[in-house]
Amino acid sequence: MMALLAILVDTYRELSSKRLFWLSMALSGFLVLCFAAVGINERGLVLLTWTIEIPLLNTSVLEPGEFYKLTFYTLGVRVWLAWLACLLALVSSAGLFPELVSSGTVETLLARPITRWRLYLFKFVGGLLFTALQVAVFCAASFLVIGVRGGAWEPGIFLAVPMVTLFYSYLFAACALLGTLTRSAIAALLLTVLFWGFLFTLNTSETIVNSFRVAKVEEIAAIDRFGDRRRQKDPNVDISDLETERSLAEEALGSLRTAHRILFTAKTVLPKPEETVALVERWIVDAANLRSVAPEDGDDEPSQDTLAKRRRGRGSSFGSVRARESDVLEAVRRERDARSATWIVGTSLAFEGMLLLLGCVSFSKRDF
Repeated sequence: MMALLAILVDTYRELSSKRLFWLSMALSGFLVLCFAAVGINERGLVLLTWTIEIPLLNTSVLEPGEFYKLTFYTLGVRVWLAWLACLLALVSSAGLFPELVSSGTVETLLARPITRWRLYLFKFVGGLLFTALQVAVFCAASFLVIGVRGGAWEPGIFLAVPMVTLFYSYLFAACALLGTLTRSAIAALLLTVLFWGFLFTLNTSETIVNSFRVAKVEEIAAIDRFGDRRRQKDPNVDISDLETERSLAEEALGSLRTAHRILFTAKTVLPKPEETVALVERWIVDAANLRSVAPEDGDDEPSQDTLAKRRRGRGSSFGSVRARESDVLEAVRRERDARSATWIVGTSLAFEGMLLLLGCVSFSKRDF
């Protein structure tokens, strides 16, 4: 325990001595001030003492507390903490392991009664301090802003601390391994950013393909529903147009299922940074009933003019023609929320554990 504490203190001093650490802290403070300067009233958005009238954004639509919590998640967590702040953290901490293995620091540390693999893991935990401290400070300041300005004391926002730290740990585990192997901070940083980009592309591709797959399922259900209604009105009615559309939809659904199965399998074994951070939304947005409700567009069969517009890509959702847009969006949301936190975090930690194991082995066998 004393060895861990000593390495954590040493790592904190190393990180805090870099300008990026304090630059990131200053930016977090500036963003909280901007966050506090914006408000909402019965007319629209308030910026300090100026009111910008927005019909769909005022206290008749959102309570002040709901507005601040939604802004905190959308801009504070998804944009700042999960992207820009993590990128600054990677830039600042990318040199921890290359400097450790290429300088005389490691000899001093190994002179203590500590095994190499423990030293590697302790250094990794110390590297997470950059993000954990930054997120904790940002959440504490935002908690006060939401409570004072919005009148809602929401301790659930502190869930962002472990979730964003987990997000960063997936990337830092790769950066630590690459830094140990290459002994270059620049190479480790660039390769980690490429790995991050690959994960983002894979997640985006899987999300898009899955959305189209779900939309096709809703499309087939809508076609069956309209066919049944036509038969109820006239048992001898011609529904060949619906049968043709259903056949085409089933063919497209088969291809989408195959593509999604491949992407989902690849995604399962890899870390899921975006979905890890999105777990914060389930706590803040869903718990506060902040989810927007899509307007109902009726359950009657669309007119030929409406169908023609949707086939040209106007007014359709993920390529659906006969399915209601609200049904498609709700089905896509349910599909996303059906993925448990255990699956998201558990599979991601399993891959991270493999990276840490490889890092420990490489660090233990290296000649310094």
